Amino acid sequence: MGAERGDSRWVGLLLGLLAPVLGFFAYGLIYTGWIRPHLDLDYYIHDLFLGTRRYQAPILSLSLIAEVPVFFLLDRLGWQHAMRGLITAMFLYGIAIVVLIT
Repeated sequence: MGAERGDSRWVGLLLGLLAPVLGFFAYGLIYTGWIRPHLDLDYYIHDLFLGTRRYQAPILSLSLIAEVPVFFLLDRLGWQHAMRGLITAMFLYGIAIVVLIT
């Protein structure tokens, strides 16, 4: 049995790098829409995330939750190679979070 089209580590790595970006904006919309409705998305990005070093690692960590549905989708499709790429991307984000914490 050969690997299906799209089942590559590069596809998983790309999905693993892009999913947290979507998670970042999804959390930003939740934060500015329900938690702090008097703030806007520009404040969330520029002042809270980029401007306050203390919040960068926690926000980035929350953004990684977006990896979960992608991981289970790849598992459902049986794309083990893409899952390995996704896990590689998670490790890269983990390294970035550790660097931000220290």
